[in-house]
Amino acid sequence: MPRAELDVGGLLMKLVARETGEISKVNYHPQKPEFLHENVIGETYLERMSPESQGLSSALFASLIRDLFESKDCNIHKFMALRHGKVVAECAFEPYDMDMWHVSFSMCKSVIGMAIGILIDEGKLFLDEKLFDIFSSRMSPFGFLKKNITVRNLLVMSSGVDFSEAGAISGNDWRKAFLEASFKFEPGTQFEYNSMNTYMLSAIITEKTGMSAYEYIKEKIFIPMGIQRTYWENCPQSITKGGWGLFIRIEDMAKLGQLYLQKGQWDGKQIVPSQWVEESVKWQIETGKEDNAHYGYQLWINDDRPGSFAYNGMLGQNVFVYPDIDMVVVTNAGNSDIFQTSKMAVIIRDFMKKLQVSDNALPENFGELNILKAICKSVSGRNNCYPVICVGGWKARNIKMTTGSAHKKAYSFDNKRASFKAAVKSYNVRNENHLIHEWLGKLDGKTYTIEQKGVGIFPIMMQVVHNNFTDGINKIGFRLWDKNFFYIDIYEGMEIFSLRCGFGGKRYTSKINMHGEIYEVSLVSYITTDEYNRLVIRNEINFLEEACLRTFNIYFENDAADREDRKGTFIHPSVPSKIEVRLFETPGTDMLISTMKSLAPDAITGVQGMVVSRIFKGGVKEALEHAVKNTIQPTITGVLTVPELLGIEDGEEVKENEDDTLEENVQEAENKTAAETSENPSN
Repeated sequence: MPRAELDVGGLLMKLVARETGEISKVNYHPQKPEFLHENVIGETYLERMSPESQGLSSALFASLIRDLFESKDCNIHKFMALRHGKVVAECAFEPYDMDMWHVSFSMCKSVIGMAIGILIDEGKLFLDEKLFDIFSSRMSPFGFLKKNITVRNLLVMSSGVDFSEAGAISGNDWRKAFLEASFKFEPGTQFEYNSMNTYMLSAIITEKTGMSAYEYIKEKIFIPMGIQRTYWENCPQSITKGGWGLFIRIEDMAKLGQLYLQKGQWDGKQIVPSQWVEESVKWQIETGKEDNAHYGYQLWINDDRPGSFAYNGMLGQNVFVYPDIDMVVVTNAGNSDIFQTSKMAVIIRDFMKKLQVSDNALPENFGELNILKAICKSVSGRNNCYPVICVGGWKARNIKMTTGSAHKKAYSFDNKRASFKAAVKSYNVRNENHLIHEWLGKLDGKTYTIEQKGVGIFPIMMQVVHNNFTDGINKIGFRLWDKNFFYIDIYEGMEIFSLRCGFGGKRYTSKINMHGEIYEVSLVSYITTDEYNRLVIRNEINFLEEACLRTFNIYFENDAADREDRKGTFIHPSVPSKIEVRLFETPGTDMLISTMKSLAPDAITGVQGMVVSRIFKGGVKEALEHAVKNTIQPTITGVLTVPELLGIEDGEEVKENEDDTLEENVQEAENKTAAETSENPSN
């Protein structure tokens, strides 16, 4: 749709220009609640059993989880496998938590499909009912007379309507825009994946029941299945988004997969009609995709095993269902997966294709089971002891217990050279840690004013998906609390995000209030130096409920480099006068570049199409690609705030005509610190 594509381009240009605030055409209001970490009345849990008790091998799952962990492209967050409805393997990869909900993206389309089946079974809807009849009161006299779109067309992604996900940023009334949109092709003649088809199914549920699709699904599906801690976002018209926007726990995702394995039954109650389940998992339409050639009712049919299918959400949110072996495999992740084609999906699907199972229980193998548990605990970041074979293998009998991560190696110090190197390394680490602590102490209370605007802590991907755009970072501060805890304070708009740094591999959880929506983040920090001997604080910020990771690297200007001795910051810690901050996000860059490339000029008609075509042919598109990369991976700089350098306390008056130069202020701050140190040598 030309207008929608132009709106996408307009939003993209605003992001590139680093505009802040409500920059989209969709009204924003906070929706997402804070996650509740406590069990809720009515919430139920699946039974846990060993793999062997369900006819599987613990060693195979240990190998799979190790492969997923070691592959840098997987970016897997959580994994769970069921057989016969029992959890046989589960793992959260550091820093994620199995009990916390996670964004599901398009995985929730399959849940809307379930609700449509229930609505049809209740006699409130028919599969071949036309949208014209359902929304007749909302139609313009000429807007939809020739459109024969049916409920079936929406279910199998064959509506042909030229109003896609891009339209979700073009205005507030998505339903009206869909009903008045033009056609790409005749309904029912071909497949084209479009999340707005699912949105319209959600709107149909509301039209037929007077309830939001989320409320209807809670009543009919979630509550009867013991699924309690969920949230589903609405559009500006208070219609459940349907095709995306659901936050749900991985165990509850697994339940939804098991529900279809059990023909729609749960605890002896028929939740979804069995006939609907059977029809949903059949080939309903060809997709034209090599890896996923067929589509059912709001779910993907694959050829991994006989009868297998999947609920799929982008970036690695998957429920893989294998009826022939009565298994469900579920993932949450943050990779670049769109349609089950990422490295993570390939590893899991190849594993399941080759998996051999037994119809009967296998003898318990506690050795292999303990290894599986140890690997899961290790990749989760928990400090649990597990056996490690040292140099020499089993024959050397040189076995010890370690509490390190899966990547930590056990070394044998059988010769003096190895012992000497280890001693030197240990001394250097202690010396470096002492200097780092001294250096961080000099940053205490210092604040840097950011010179560029429009860059936020929230990843671009999340800003666009949740229509929650940054106000721009204006200051970055540093502080020590109780002499042991180091915080980075991000001043963004009217908010201050206080992030507690975890050094030495430690992680700390903080909360970010983004315009009334609370997001939990985990932060781990590393201190190093770059090739210019600048000290760097590297921060990895994991958004624990999301697929996104934000890397936030702070480079401190090496003011000591201009001294006669040319010694670096580690040797003579000073208060840096400037900082440079480089931000990255994962996933992000490739996907936004793809979106920009999809803005084909030949899809835009009229004068607008001519203008866009001329711009693209003039080479501006390549410049735009470069600008988008700089938007996803921005660099900003900050200068030390003078009042804090001068040691101004709260309530003290700051002179407007201050003649001191920044260099003099830095030197004065250093002298003051040196004097305090001499007066208090114990500190």
